[in-house]
Amino acid sequence: MDIKELLKAMEDELGSEPETMVLLSKLHEKSVFEHAANKNFAMGGEHIPPKYKLLMSIAISAALGFEGCAEIYTTVAKKKGVTADEIMEAIMLARFVKGTTVLNTATNALKLLVNKEN
Repeated sequence: MDIKELLKAMEDELGSEPETMVLLSKLHEKSVFEHAANKNFAMGGEHIPPKYKLLMSIAISAALGFEGCAEIYTTVAKKKGVTADEIMEAIMLARFVKGTTVLNTATNALKLLVNKEN
């Protein structure tokens, strides 16, 4: 597969031109192939169904603040039959998990407050 074929396959999956990959292909073509190989590795495996991997990808992208990735994974998920309700549930779970990191991070500060009161 050459770079044009790879970019076309990405476009077919996304439903739009993969702008970042097109730009990267002009600067460092090998990186596009490496990205595709990494994606195939990450999305491969047999224990987690592809639908769950897409939902995880949406949730992780949202939690990390990567709007573009969350949008891309949502587009792909919808094309593969994942429902809006399933996607929303994944996003709300990500919101909860990310929110709990605030409480966990503040544990020592909470201890200082509790110990000061005692």
